[in-house]
Amino acid sequence: MNQDNKSPYWQVLPAAIALAGIIVYIFATFGPPASSSGFVSTLKGFLNYFAPDYISNKEHYLMIPGPGSWLMSFVIGMAIGGFIGGRTFSKKVEDVPKVWVDRFGDSRPKRYAATFLGGFLILFSSRMAGGCTLGLFISGSTQLALSGIYFGAVIFAAAMLTSRLVYGQQK
Repeated sequence: MNQDNKSPYWQVLPAAIALAGIIVYIFATFGPPASSSGFVSTLKGFLNYFAPDYISNKEHYLMIPGPGSWLMSFVIGMAIGGFIGGRTFSKKVEDVPKVWVDRFGDSRPKRYAATFLGGFLILFSSRMAGGCTLGLFISGSTQLALSGIYFGAVIFAAAMLTSRLVYGQQK
């Protein structure tokens, strides 16, 4: 890790304190562990308004809190935090990183399509598994649950393998 003052990224300690602060805030104000399924709770509220019978007969929606819960607050907080984090770098945030341009060209639509597809696959697979990847890792590991720690190790290993497959060996 590059911890000198020339790094454009946050130092490890302030970043860890910020993440811990977010987790403590969510636990203290909303109670349940963190998760990023806020969209589903918002969708539940929308569908419940137009089709209450549909919602009341779907086991999936019965397990998820309605809109206004900690879920949506967490999603909004991630967006705000990502924006602030990106704007506090000491160098300009690139929409299409150099490593992507070197491998696939500088097409923004191609980059956005690949990013959307990757996000969709993660969301689809986590919902099929009946959970949320971020909730398992962040909430589970902060509670020192073996499942959360194990999942964190597996997800990082999968991310490194995927990165190597997509970008190849970097010089």
